[in-house]
Amino acid sequence: MRKFPKLFEPLRIGRMEIKNRIVFPPLVTNMVTEEGLLTERQIDYYVERARGGAGLVIIESCHPRAKGYPNRIMLRHDGALPGLKKLVEAIHKEGTKVVCQVNVHMGSIDVCDPASPSGIRNPNTGMIPRQLTVEDIRKLEEEFREGVTRAMDVGFDGVMIHGAHGYLVMEFLSPFSNKRTDAYGGDLKGRARLAVEVVEVARKAVGPDYPVMFRLTADERVEGGFRIAEATLVFKWLQEAGIDAIDLTSGSSAAHEWTNPTMHLPPACNADLSEAMKKEARVPVGVTGKINDPGLAEEIIRSGRADFVGIGRGLVADPYLPQKALEGRTDDICRCITCARCGELFLKRIPMGCSINPATGFEREFSEKMKPAAKQKRVLVIGGGPAGMEAALIASQKGHAVTLWEKGDVLGGQLNLAHVPPEKGDITLLLDYLKGQIRKSKVKVELKKEATPDSVTAFAPDAVIVATGSTPFIPDMPGIRGKNVVDHRRVLAGDTKTGDRVVVMGGGYIGCETALFLAEKGKEVTLALRSPEPAGDVDYPDNRLPLLRKLKESRIKIEAGIKEYKELTRQGARIINRDGKETVIPGDTIVLATGARPDKALAQALKGKVPELHEAGDCVEARRILESVHEGARAALDV
Repeated sequence: MRKFPKLFEPLRIGRMEIKNRIVFPPLVTNMVTEEGLLTERQIDYYVERARGGAGLVIIESCHPRAKGYPNRIMLRHDGALPGLKKLVEAIHKEGTKVVCQVNVHMGSIDVCDPASPSGIRNPNTGMIPRQLTVEDIRKLEEEFREGVTRAMDVGFDGVMIHGAHGYLVMEFLSPFSNKRTDAYGGDLKGRARLAVEVVEVARKAVGPDYPVMFRLTADERVEGGFRIAEATLVFKWLQEAGIDAIDLTSGSSAAHEWTNPTMHLPPACNADLSEAMKKEARVPVGVTGKINDPGLAEEIIRSGRADFVGIGRGLVADPYLPQKALEGRTDDICRCITCARCGELFLKRIPMGCSINPATGFEREFSEKMKPAAKQKRVLVIGGGPAGMEAALIASQKGHAVTLWEKGDVLGGQLNLAHVPPEKGDITLLLDYLKGQIRKSKVKVELKKEATPDSVTAFAPDAVIVATGSTPFIPDMPGIRGKNVVDHRRVLAGDTKTGDRVVVMGGGYIGCETALFLAEKGKEVTLALRSPEPAGDVDYPDNRLPLLRKLKESRIKIEAGIKEYKELTRQGARIINRDGKETVIPGDTIVLATGARPDKALAQALKGKVPELHEAGDCVEARRILESVHEGARAALDV
């Protein structure tokens, strides 16, 4: 008997039958050419998700207009059609169906033509778009009709209308952004008119049997926005207009963290919305949002909260999640840790990548380099953090004889601390996965084994991968060696206790998380930082804004803009504050979260003493999980 029987039941969407309930939803890849043409790299990326067993792949939104957003697929461009046809055929060869998402217009964030229902300033960009006229709407609908026709002609199994995430159709639905008083505004019927019309346009263009899906933001998650009660009524009208399935998500420009849920949000954070919509459903209802586990997906379907689940980042992290779940190999699934680094890359218009899957976006290159090595080498990996474990696994998979030395008594490195602060528990998914894969592999692990130049040369390796990590940066100031001054790593590890009043020095991501960890334990915490505000090193707003809210909710005192640290004493930190006045931040314990420095000593000592030397992770430069895992993988591929 299958472990997940409901998850692997077939499902009909109109005339289309998909082999299971797992859908890879549309995620922007930034792999398209500037002109809007698919690349081979992009095709490889999608095909890998199909090969891994997803029942349906929905490709990222395509644009039917003459002008479009840079690096988005342009359906109107005749040159895009051969690539799309090649993509469809390649996905079909894997036994998977493929749907084309079509976006009428990107609305107020559109680069080429910022436009919206009412010309209201976008809360994210600050830009004031032009207000669309009825004539503009008719032109957009005609371009949309041509776009869905082209998608059908190319061979897609269906189309999906993009009515979510703050783009134009959603902006019309939302009372937050639609203040019109004509037929496309006012009451809900008016605000929903564009959404209903584009469904009718699509249905007329493709005929009565061709599958038409709709992606809807069921709740904008902002006061005064589009909420689930209105969404339920709109769903009824969309069904009457002819949709064959609906895919639900949430969030908006003003609550963007819900569109790409991070560690701060609970698993299956939108399943309550799909459960409510199911009560009005005559067509299949799907849901997306932090579903990265087949057991959770099975429960959602079995309990009737949805008919299919969108597993986006989960299949970016591990394209073979469906196949592994079907075979009962759930321990082998590399589950998404919801770090949202992929979202950060999206905002920076960098091609799709994943912190924990270095092959994402490089599928063909990895496939070539993962072929068995022509000659087996004796490989020594030094350091059992994420870079070292990833390197050891890939080197072993290539057929090398791999030994891993770790000077501590457990594997994991900084991952053992990274999951400790509040709402960071998803990182244990990576820690457990890597440790489990190491146990199943042929890698020989030696704990409490500290490497020296002599011990390494005595081992006589053919290749060495150094992944020795980093050491805490200790700033030079009076009192820094005091008994009440400790590093944040010792605090998170539980190696030292603090007093009731704690000063955390350093307001970056790590300092903020350490402060939250201590506040949760009932400590009176002051976060002390030189920069004007905390978490300045957190690039992605969907991580930064919830972190700042949490700091405020925890009543952590913030002393920002410090001009100088004069001295650390048993009474606290004596500083020159932002106003140029000398004062003391009281504290029984001072916790340093002042950064890290790469531990380069061993790698430098081994240069010229071993046949082949590679470095990976924080010993190159102290950074984040993505850099560690990717460098570990690439070092092993190069052996």
